[in-house]
Amino acid sequence: MTRAFALDLAHGRAVAVAIDDADVGPPDELVVARQFGPARAREFLAGRRALRAALADLGGDGAVAIGRGPRGAPVLPAGWVGSVSHKRDLAAGLVTADRGWTVGLDLEARAPRPIDIARRVLTAGEAAAVAALDDDARRRLVVRTFAIKEAVYKAIDPHLGRYVGFHEVALRDPRDEAAILEVPDAWGLEVEVTCQAHGDHWLATARARRR
Repeated sequence: MTRAFALDLAHGRAVAVAIDDADVGPPDELVVARQFGPARAREFLAGRRALRAALADLGGDGAVAIGRGPRGAPVLPAGWVGSVSHKRDLAAGLVTADRGWTVGLDLEARAPRPIDIARRVLTAGEAAAVAALDDDARRRLVVRTFAIKEAVYKAIDPHLGRYVGFHEVALRDPRDEAAILEVPDAWGLEVEVTCQAHGDHWLATARARRR
């Protein structure tokens, strides 16, 4: 297994590996993978390899099978939480000790999308904040915002257990590197987010817990 990167991030240890044709993994994972088509199976198995590598880096069992929850999220051994993301030829896993927070990870290419996704991703306030930027800079921040929100949705899913639309949460200012997030008070959740550039990708992480 070749690592594309291994990083200590604010919300855990992140490891990325190449998505390849290797049909390897613990038997329980192979059973799950065979339920998918070939491309999705490769992503699934690579994501589990990334999660195990991050778990091993933190002193956990690097050979354990990683389960799949009812909504698709990875289920790590007791004492650990994690999240997984796939982008083109990479699968990334984020793992940290379970201290009452759930976590989310998203990996996105930093290049602007060929199709402008701003209307789908940005709230009215976020769109206004980036409206004066040139088109390339605006589209790049749209992708960054997309990555952050994807990480948030993974982190909050165990608490809400439902689909959350892109307009239900908002960055106070998408241009701000600090990435200050606003979530509905009714959720009763404390949510923290980070996002950093790493090579050609955005690496966004989030963590959430009940207030």
